[in-house]
Parts: sequence; C-alpha cells; structure tokens
Amino acid sequence: MSPLEPLFSESGPIARSVKGYRYRAGQLRLAQAIQECIDSGQTLVAEAGTGVGKTFAYLVPLLQSQGKSIVSTATRHLQDQLYERDLPRIKAALGVSIQTAVLKGRANYLCLYRMEQHKEQGRFSRREDIEAFGSIVRFAAQTTTGDIAECAEVPENAPIWSQATSTRENCLGQQCPRLTDCHLMAARTRAAQADLVVINHHLLCADMALRDEGFGELLPTVNHVVIDEAHALPEVATHFFSQSISTQALSGLARDALGVGLQHARDGASWPDLCGSLERCAAELRLVSPATSGREEALMNAGINRRIGWDQLDESVRTQWLEKLNAATDALIALHQVLTRNAERHLELAQLLAVAQDFIGRIGEFCEEDPAAAVVRWMEWGRYGVTMHITPYEIAPRFQQEMAKHQRTWIMVSATLAIAGRFDHFVQRLGLEQAKTLIAESPFDFQQQGLLLVPQQLPDPKAPDLIERLLQQSEIRALLDSLEGGAFILCTSHRAVGHARGWFEQWASGHPDRLILAQGEAPRQSLIERFRAHGAAILIGSHSFWEGVDVPGAALSMVLIDKLPFAPPDDPVMQARSRWLTRQGFDSFSVIQIPEAAILLKQGVGRLIRTETDRGLVVVGDRRLAETGYGRRILRSLPNFARTRDCKFAKDWLAADVPVSPSPGFDA
Repeated sequence: MSPLEPLFSESGPIARSVKGYRYRAGQLRLAQAIQECIDSGQTLVAEAGTGVGKTFAYLVPLLQSQGKSIVSTATRHLQDQLYERDLPRIKAALGVSIQTAVLKGRANYLCLYRMEQHKEQGRFSRREDIEAFGSIVRFAAQTTTGDIAECAEVPENAPIWSQATSTRENCLGQQCPRLTDCHLMAARTRAAQADLVVINHHLLCADMALRDEGFGELLPTVNHVVIDEAHALPEVATHFFSQSISTQALSGLARDALGVGLQHARDGASWPDLCGSLERCAAELRLVSPATSGREEALMNAGINRRIGWDQLDESVRTQWLEKLNAATDALIALHQVLTRNAERHLELAQLLAVAQDFIGRIGEFCEEDPAAAVVRWMEWGRYGVTMHITPYEIAPRFQQEMAKHQRTWIMVSATLAIAGRFDHFVQRLGLEQAKTLIAESPFDFQQQGLLLVPQQLPDPKAPDLIERLLQQSEIRALLDSLEGGAFILCTSHRAVGHARGWFEQWASGHPDRLILAQGEAPRQSLIERFRAHGAAILIGSHSFWEGVDVPGAALSMVLIDKLPFAPPDDPVMQARSRWLTRQGFDSFSVIQIPEAAILLKQGVGRLIRTETDRGLVVVGDRRLAETGYGRRILRSLPNFARTRDCKFAKDWLAADVPVSPSPGFDA
C-alpha cells in the first residue's frame, strides 16, 4: 500500500477534517505520481480532469516532503485562494506545522518611500489621480502587508500605483530610508524562511528573466516546483522572455528624473527642460497611430488594447515612428549625459542613469531590423499609451535553459493540457519532451450530467454579428426563455460581448427576474459573486471568464459559446509564428491554431459541471465543431458529454428530471 492511500481514504485525516471531501481514485493516482517525481527529481506533466481535486493531490506530497517547495498559480486571485483557503485546510487535516508564505511581484506592494516622495512633490496631471492618491495614502496608514489588492478604493491596474510602488530600476534597496518598514522586503523575508511559498506565474517568469540578466534570484532556492493551471504558463513565459518599452515608461522616467534631479542635484542641469523634452517625445509617440475605427477607439477606452505588427503598419506610420523614436533616443541620451555627471551625488541619480541606458538599448533593439532573428516586432496601443515589443517565435530553448540551472522536481498540472489524449502541444512549447505524463480522469459522469448542443441551423461563424444572429434564432431563444438557472454567454471577442449585452438588455424586458451582467461593468470577481448569489443571472464575458470561474449548482445551468476560439487572424504574434512554421514545412493551423483553440474551448466548456450533482447544457454556435475534421479533433478533447444537434431535444433534456429519449448525436 502506498503511504498516501491512508491519507486520501474515506476514513483518513482529510475526510475527517475537510467538509464534503470524497475519495477519488484519480486524485490518489495523481498524488502518487507526484510523490514518485519528488522522490526521483523528475518532471511530470499531468492533466487532472474537473473534480479530481488536483490542489490536494499536490499539496499532500509537498507537505510530506523534505526540502522547500514553490506552488505557482496562474493569477493573483488563485494565489490568494490557495494560500488563504486550501493550504490552511490541508495543513490542519494532516496536522503539519510547516512554515508557509505568499509572495507576489514587486509591483503588488506599496512602496512607502516613493509614495512619500510623490506626496511631497504633488505632481499630478489629473484630478482623479489626486483623489486616488489620497486613498492610497489612507490605505498606507492601515495596511500591515502593503498588498495593493487590499486597497478596495483604487483598482490594481490604475496608473497612479506607479507613483506608490517601486520597480527593479528605482528601488533603493539597502539604502532606502524606509527599509525597516518595507512591505516587499518583509514579504521576501517571510518567503525565504518558509518551507512552502505560493507565488504566481508572472513572478516565476520574472525571476527567470531577471536572473538571466544578472540581477540575482528573487525567489528562495527550492527543491520542488508545482505549476498549477500550467496551460497558462507558455503565454506568461513568452511575455517575460520578450523585450518591451512603453511610452508610459518613458514618461515615468521623465517624472522621476525631474523630482530626483531637483531634490539632489538642482544645480546639475535645467531639469524641467531636460525632462520636459523626454515627456514631450513620449506624448508625440502616443499621437502617432494607424487609422482607428470608432469600435477600436471604444475598445481602447474600455481598457482593451489594440495589437499591430510592425510590418503591418503603413510605411508612412513606420516612418513617423522611427522619427519620433530617434527624437526620444536623443532626449534619453541628453538625460543620460547629465545623469552621468551627477550620478555620484545620490543613489537615485545613479539608478536613473541605469534606467536611461536600458531604455536607449531597448529602443535601439526595436529599431534594428534583423531578418534572420526569430522574433516578431509588434506594437500595442492602449488607453494609457503605446508599448513596443520584441517577442521570440519559440520559448522552449530559453525555458529549458532556466530549468537546467537547478536540479529540481517540476510538476506541471492543469485540467486542460491534453488534446485528444496527447500532450504534444504543451510539451513542445516548453521543451518538456522527456517529462513523464499522466491523465487523471474526472470522477464525473459527463454522459449523464451534461449535454453538448451544436444546432443544425447556424449562422456563418465568420459573421461580424454572429452572437446577435445566434441569439435571435427562435430555438436558441426558446432555450434561454425556458432556462431555470443561470447562464454564461462566453464570447470570443470584446465586440461580441457588447453585441450580446445589447441583445440581452432587450430580452430582459420580458424577463424582469433575470439579472444581466457583462464584462467591464464591474471588477471580474464582483461580477462572479453577484452571478453566484443571484441564482438565475446571465453573465456575458470574453476570455477572462473562460477559466478560473467556479459556480456549482443550478446557478450555472447553461454555457453558450459563440464560436470556436481561434486566435484573431490579425494577431501579430500568431501571424509571425505561423509564417515561421510554414517556412519550416509545418502546417501552422494544425500546429498552433487547432491545439490552442482546443485548450481554450476545453476551459470554457469546463465551467459547467463542477460537482457530482451538477447538470447542464453547453451550446456551441459553430457548426465547424460537428462538421469538419479539425472540429472533430477539438471535440475529442472535450468532456464526454451526450451530444445532439436538435434544439428541441436539448430543451426537453434541460427541463427533465430524468433523461429523455436519446436524440441522434454526432461523432467525434
């Protein structure tokens, strides 16, 4: 008998301590595989179907093991949930008292020194920034952790936080006057002393990137690393292994240099002229943009960025950009020269010198065209500025370099890693071909609990108003009218969210008992909590709602997905990777698009059945899932729901307390 079996048994310590715990063979199998890899120092790539209980499956072996461990989650919200809910429960069940800690990236912690500096300088360009900064100051007087997520009055993505948090470049480190009160240092100290640290993928990849640049390791040395929600890791790693420079960063450097220069070297230069020149260059860069439609403007105002490849820009726009980038480089060089002369006068001036040097190099790299380089140059226009990126086509070599630096156990686990039972796509993206693999099947009876409907009559999936056409169909509307519980409307674009919101506003006039919620109206977690509490709401969202949302019971009885979630055809990174693969003789659609669409669709469909007693309907408004070869390949990756193309059958099935006579389905 495995030493883990008594722990997971129906009469074991977890069952006695955790309310609602049930023995699951897949959970024990996953835990045993993780234990074997911990003992042997191997890498495991595992898919744990919904309901397996992957969190306990990896926490139990980690808490029983020797050495230090890191658990990395996909988001900060999941990180908090794991640390505040799951970890204390399993520690109590096992009766272990090992030290644990949670650690986030630098930008998540209030910097008292920078907050006080900006409070004294009082340079705010907008009234709302003044009000938000006042809220931050009040938060600083109350918080014990400095975690900005606890400041309810100011959103975590508000630009004003840049004036109350530090960066790697402007942190004074051991020379900081507020070092003894530093929230970041306190969090890092707790992490260094802990046996198990909960982090997120962004911090993990940032640590890899910084170590490679020679800045030292942020995270404590560990023996075991568990990557939870591992399907999200390749995208995060791609971001951190890219090179970026933004107009916001240039403006931030100008503001910091002005404040620090006037404070520590007032006679060293005409700081307002010098920094004003750089600020103007950043402002002029923001004004140079390709033609933008009204819809694109609305999306950017709503916080949705517009991505365009450098080679997709009109030549006139590229010429303007190069001119403005040259001007920005000149302004940076002028600032660099002045900072060089004054750097010895104060540590902050020396730090700003390093930042200016770094920015000069980043702009130079972006402007330098190297046809042989396996990278794509692209730009991202957003509400607050423009960011220039250089992104590698593949990250496996770099990721393998990082893994090879330390001999550790690596556990990659998610509910959505395999495609039609194979892990090829995931392991190739990260270079994990030598890893052990495992699929722990869900304990749920998907054939009885769920029904997948792909209606026989459907609009063209490429139609710009697809979601409206879908909802207007009488049979789809009948399904919604008869639905007793709540529904997710999962869209593949932000534009579709807006269209669906407009349609449901009219529909709701005949359904006053329904609550209509849409992405963008409130913070994501707030929308989910309202949806869960109402019990019969309609929630409309795009990709951020396709994963990491858990609503058990009748509160979520239907998931409607507008179409297969292929990446937008004009996405610059996808386009460049596709061309690169084509040049190597591969079919990029099969290698990239189909696997990534399958994983995302699997995530969306996975929102529906969360417990053994859940029952519900998934509607996919894209005939390609049932009628094409690649659609059937994607279909084989989904839970094994009963299937139908008959809307009337789906309506009867949804309303019945017992299964109705089977309807003809469709084959995978």
